Amino acid sequence: MRAKGLSRAEVLARLKQAHEKDEKYADGKIFCSMCTTPHPAAKEAHELFCDANLGDPGLFSGSVQLEKEAVSSLAELLHGKSSFGFIVSGGTEANLLAMLAARNHAGVKEPEVILPESAHFSFNKICSLLKLKPVPAHLDEAFRGSPSHVKQLINKNTVAIVATAGSAELGAVDPIDRLSQIAVKHGVYLHVDAAFGGLVLPFLKELGYVAPEFDFQLEGVQSVTVDPHKMGMSTIPAGGILFRDSTYLECIKTQTPYLTEDSQYTFVGTRSGASVAAAWAVFESLGREGFQKTVHHCMELTTFLSSKLEALGFEVLLRPTLNIVAFRSANSKLLTDKLRVRGWFVSYVPRLDCVRIVLMPHSTRQHVEALLECLKELR
Repeated sequence: MRAKGLSRAEVLARLKQAHEKDEKYADGKIFCSMCTTPHPAAKEAHELFCDANLGDPGLFSGSVQLEKEAVSSLAELLHGKSSFGFIVSGGTEANLLAMLAARNHAGVKEPEVILPESAHFSFNKICSLLKLKPVPAHLDEAFRGSPSHVKQLINKNTVAIVATAGSAELGAVDPIDRLSQIAVKHGVYLHVDAAFGGLVLPFLKELGYVAPEFDFQLEGVQSVTVDPHKMGMSTIPAGGILFRDSTYLECIKTQTPYLTEDSQYTFVGTRSGASVAAAWAVFESLGREGFQKTVHHCMELTTFLSSKLEALGFEVLLRPTLNIVAFRSANSKLLTDKLRVRGWFVSYVPRLDCVRIVLMPHSTRQHVEALLECLKELR
């Protein structure tokens, strides 16, 4: 730390210099991120509530109310009439809380969790932290978790099954309706990681797309992760965890004797009221109609890109369910590297040897067409 502080002007100048080094969503060359430019209302709300700490809720009753309303909006989308939940630091914390609830509720000595091979890498951290044995389930030909294999893997130590509603690599949605039936039959907790798909899938049927069931409509689903800082266009960080009802809250409760309330249910103690306010502001500003328009925009770009890639001779791995396109070239890793040199940020997925592109709200038709022109040169 410097001995004497800088002036406000000097600090801002340094900040601007650092910010200039960051890639900008508005430039249209970021096609690898599941985050996007925050909605203007989210930015304003975040600044207004930047000092609110939901870890000490008795001091910030307005922020508490906004969280209840934001969670209620998510619960309505996910058909969770009696759902309880929180806006947390992100999908990793949300998934951790779900696994903690499942483990503590089951109370077995050697707990295991069944994960599809496509499960998000956060579950590797979570299983290590919670001393859960991860049991991988095979994928089918459409890169979805195999219900038949999941069924074979269930035993007396199984405390949870995890399903993905929009895998991070391909956007694939597991057959959650069938997994729900299995979970009910065997009395096993089913958690759905819809961090990305949770704010896309609820709008697809209304837009004429195929939309598999994935949420609390299914009897076996006990919790759902959904992140407002992804397709919800909120500021970072804003994850979300919803439980079917209050049954599991006691399983994740922590005593907080010196704060304004005597207990917490989240993993992170100090929680940003700014992120909650930002998520609430987007929900209220857009409403269902606004989200439909946003999802429609992203899905149109996805369909356009997928068809053009096939026309160029690339192998598209599967017909997109969500706004993610994955394809292969003769050398997918080399193509990804060449695109990066040209300033295009796409992902390479080693496990599948493919290029991954995410079409987010900041993407435009012009951006996609420019990317395609570059691909024509590099293929």
